[in-house]
Amino acid sequence: MAFDAFVLGAVATEIEEKLIKPGAAISKIYQLNPTDLLLFFKGTKQKGPLFLSIHAQKGRINLTERRYAHPASPPAFCMLLRKHLINGIIVSLEQPPLERVLYLNFSVINENGKEVQKTLAAEIMGRHSNIILLNNPDTEGKQTILGAIKPVPPSINRFRTLMPHHTYFPPPVQEKLHPFALNYESFRQELRMSEGKPAGRFLLENIQGLSSLLAQEIAARANKPLLENLTEDSTRLLWARMQGIFQIYGEKKWAPVLLLDDLGHPLDYTVINPAETAAKYKRGYSSISELLDDYYDYRERAEAKERLYSLLSRQVEQSLKKCRSKEKKQLLELEKSKEADYYRKCGELILTNLKHIPPKANEIYPVDIYSGQDEKIKIELDPRISPSQNAQRYFKKYRKARQGEKKISGTLEGTQNEIAYLESVLYFMDKNNLQALLEIKEELEEAGYLPPKNKPYPREKTVSFNPTIITASSGEEIYIGRNNRQNAYLVGHFASKTDLWLHVKDMPGAHVIVKAANPHADLIKEAALLAAHFSRGAHSSNVPVDYTIVKYIQRIPGAKPGIVTYKNYRTIYVTPDEKILYSLLKQHRQ
Repeated sequence: MAFDAFVLGAVATEIEEKLIKPGAAISKIYQLNPTDLLLFFKGTKQKGPLFLSIHAQKGRINLTERRYAHPASPPAFCMLLRKHLINGIIVSLEQPPLERVLYLNFSVINENGKEVQKTLAAEIMGRHSNIILLNNPDTEGKQTILGAIKPVPPSINRFRTLMPHHTYFPPPVQEKLHPFALNYESFRQELRMSEGKPAGRFLLENIQGLSSLLAQEIAARANKPLLENLTEDSTRLLWARMQGIFQIYGEKKWAPVLLLDDLGHPLDYTVINPAETAAKYKRGYSSISELLDDYYDYRERAEAKERLYSLLSRQVEQSLKKCRSKEKKQLLELEKSKEADYYRKCGELILTNLKHIPPKANEIYPVDIYSGQDEKIKIELDPRISPSQNAQRYFKKYRKARQGEKKISGTLEGTQNEIAYLESVLYFMDKNNLQALLEIKEELEEAGYLPPKNKPYPREKTVSFNPTIITASSGEEIYIGRNNRQNAYLVGHFASKTDLWLHVKDMPGAHVIVKAANPHADLIKEAALLAAHFSRGAHSSNVPVDYTIVKYIQRIPGAKPGIVTYKNYRTIYVTPDEKILYSLLKQHRQ
């Protein structure tokens, strides 16, 4: 990704056409955060504001149609801009050749009623980016700094201080060859000294104004990936291809292009319509600003999804670990509680052999009449109490173990249901987009796995019901839940009692509803294939899928969303078939 001098040049062209030519004036200014500004204009057909960002990785300038939340209170730099620029008319701009710096000049009326020039300097240079407000030029053309979004005091940079009342100096020029002042002979000599290097690397390191993408494009157009076996013809071809790229910049013949991966996701962008690119697909735009909106909207959503996914998966994994540890302990307790029958047998054998037990005996070895094999069994006794009291002690242990078995069986079932729920949450997280992850976050907040948001007033619980809807080959509609809340809504509120319900056996997956009272065998198979596809068994063979009608589905009281029991069901075994699934998924409506 490169917001390079070429892209900035294309943005500058749009600003000239849409803001400067109509004589647009600033109407509103907002600072969204420490790095981003919005400038709204009046007196122009351009509806969206001008967006300026000095973010280290996402710094840019463009006219935007995206909507941003405005902060309640403006920071100090925003107040400074409002004081000096509100109602100011944008009259001109300047981009130093092949630099990532844009100067926006405004005509404003000062406090004395005099028309003066104020300049907003936008320096988009990675972590060194900044936005600086400059005062009216003096007689020597020098401008004093009024303020900067990121002040740089002398203690940080004594050579270029960006603080109020200091004289503004442009960013230092890169120590590279400027293509507009470079002749062929000088280029050829530099090329000879770098023989053996990758051509793209040579261009990037030595020629000003080129991003990595543009440097690689020049090398590809010259069919010269490496600077080896250089001839006069190959050198002249590389020179010509480089001149062709810089001619686009000089003539402002922009062709905004978004580069896409195999899935159609944005990878990078440029304004030269590359003939050679590693991207498999590309999409052309008539506006560089529209392209930048689309690219950064996707990127910010992808980053937000990654952050949210990381947060949720970490929390769910921790909860799942605790539940599995709890399940292990409960299984051990359940195993111990199964000794209840042994305690009862010991008590009864003691009573049966009371006459043969000597006083203060530590142990006895009566015949186990319950085993049917006349084997002797060892029974330990407490010599401090009588044999009959020892029998009562074993009966007491028996009753306690029986009660514990019932209690542990109930809590174990709850723990196992919670494990199934958390595993299903992890499954749905892997398959969903940002909006669905936000729904899962709300679900986890309601379930107590995440701290709830501080809301000013209680809000009625709502479920964003947007299931996947697929039309079967015979025309019936099949509904597939996207998360546990939708699964619960699908079965509990949306489906009729006579609709068909399907779910993979003993695996996380989506609830599937078929809107048909008497589904035929082919329809059941198609729905089962979809249930297998939208589950953790998507890449397995002979996946068991249970199906029954909705009236036989019952939600477990107190269980998490989507956890149900069912009866009167049948099981069909399916292996996801790519051809059948492809034809079904093409009928995807939402």
